[in-house]
Amino acid sequence: MKPSPQKAFLFTVFGLIALVMLPRLANGQEKGEVKDQEFIIRKDRVLTLPVQPRRFERAPTLPAAKGNSSFEYDVKQYFLSLPPIGIKAEAAQKNFPKVVEEQYPGFARVGYGNYGSPLLEGRYNIWEDENYDFGAKFKHQSFARGPIGGRNSGESITNFGLDGTYFMDVFQIYGGVKYDRHKFNFYGYDPEDLNLVDFVPSQNIFNTFQLFGGIQDIDKMEGINYNVRLGIRAFNDNFLAAENEVSIKANSSYWYNDNLNGNIDFDLSLTSPKDEFYGDINRNYFKIKPQIGYQDESLKIAAGVNIVFENDITLNKKSDFHIFPALSGEYMISKEIGIYGSFEGDVLRKTYHDFVMENQFLGPSSQLLNTIQNFKTGAGIKGTILEGLTYEVGFNVGKYRNMHFFANSVTDSLRFNLLFDENTRVLNYTVKVGWEHEGWYKMTATADYFNYSLSTLGAAFQRPEWEFKIHNQFMPADKWLIYLNAHLMGGIVGFNQQSDLTTVLPAILDLQAKADYQISERISAFVIGNNLLNRNNQRFLNYPVRGIQGIVGATIKF
Repeated sequence: MKPSPQKAFLFTVFGLIALVMLPRLANGQEKGEVKDQEFIIRKDRVLTLPVQPRRFERAPTLPAAKGNSSFEYDVKQYFLSLPPIGIKAEAAQKNFPKVVEEQYPGFARVGYGNYGSPLLEGRYNIWEDENYDFGAKFKHQSFARGPIGGRNSGESITNFGLDGTYFMDVFQIYGGVKYDRHKFNFYGYDPEDLNLVDFVPSQNIFNTFQLFGGIQDIDKMEGINYNVRLGIRAFNDNFLAAENEVSIKANSSYWYNDNLNGNIDFDLSLTSPKDEFYGDINRNYFKIKPQIGYQDESLKIAAGVNIVFENDITLNKKSDFHIFPALSGEYMISKEIGIYGSFEGDVLRKTYHDFVMENQFLGPSSQLLNTIQNFKTGAGIKGTILEGLTYEVGFNVGKYRNMHFFANSVTDSLRFNLLFDENTRVLNYTVKVGWEHEGWYKMTATADYFNYSLSTLGAAFQRPEWEFKIHNQFMPADKWLIYLNAHLMGGIVGFNQQSDLTTVLPAILDLQAKADYQISERISAFVIGNNLLNRNNQRFLNYPVRGIQGIVGATIKF
């Protein structure tokens, strides 16, 4: 017979009671008298419980809800005669903290150095009204003594200028006036010649007066960009040289889209020079250069034409009208390397003022000529090889007519004459390097080598065969600013027409340094050193420059 669950339950209950009572009975026997007891176990006794049937009832099924299977809506349209809402966009007014920086409208710099060299410089600007600004500047530096004969080689330079700008909504009008005075002596004589012990060289003074004005657009990001400038210049010296010029220069450009642009450059120069051997002549020059260009992230190309009219009178001249192509291109293969090239012809404008600014010891010449650049073509590579380090290596070759050179005069070796070569070819190799390191150091360096092939002259007189320039800028601390520059030049051939002798001048090595230290917000001190190696440099034959020369001074803002 299979035991039922009820029997198993009762057997379990009696078992638990027995387990609880047995320890108590044992303890009672230990404390009191142990009595004899008898237990009878019967195996045939069976406990039975009545069977209770289980009830199985199913949950009642509820009737399903009935609803409409289709819905209908009656939509009515309403038309209201209301005007559209006018929304006026306005910038949100938010008060940003304004950074107030103290600005000083003027400064003055004073200094003094050896060779009896005072330095005085100043500038003052007025910008209280937002519609205009106005400024005045002045500079004077002189050297009472020079490299030869003390005061016989003295020099002084004075500059004064006024300029201003008036701002309109989309353009600005600017203008100004300048006056430059340069006094010097023709000291290129031999001081060891006993016949020249009491020699007093002649003195010359350049006076240049300029008046200029123009108009240009303010927004350079869209539309047509333009700049038109009118200039008037009057120049004369202590002798018979004089030149007046009226010039108009205009530049305009337009971007059709982000890549395509076009521009037109305009240059007009009307000069009337006179000197010992000529007068009452008019040298007119007109040039227009239309050009179109395209550029993107890696490609940049430009194509244009130089259209020039000039009326210089020269031998074998076919026409006063010239047309030359102007092509250039650049393609950056990567950030590290790119290639570039160009081909251009032009007429290079040369006035008497241009010549005398290049060589102040120029004397009277028989004629003034522009330089005809038949072509100049070149190519090279450039790029960035390290962070902040850029380079450029290239060459160009050109063919020129009426290129100018200098030689000591036949009648007075202290002055120079202009010499023009009829057909000149120039080959130039160039290397450029630039580096900027963490904002405290900047360096630019340029090296050039020139090779001249001439038709009527024996050498490229007073032009260098090679030239090297390096400029260094240091900011070792917040209050320090240091410049260290070097200029090297060599292979210069001088020609004295009076003695009919040519001389290769010693290489020029000019080391320059300048340091500024900010003492306070308004005051700083400076020191300047020129020709620190104390070399007898001669840029022009018989004219050595001053030896080591220094100036110390201070700058005050107000």
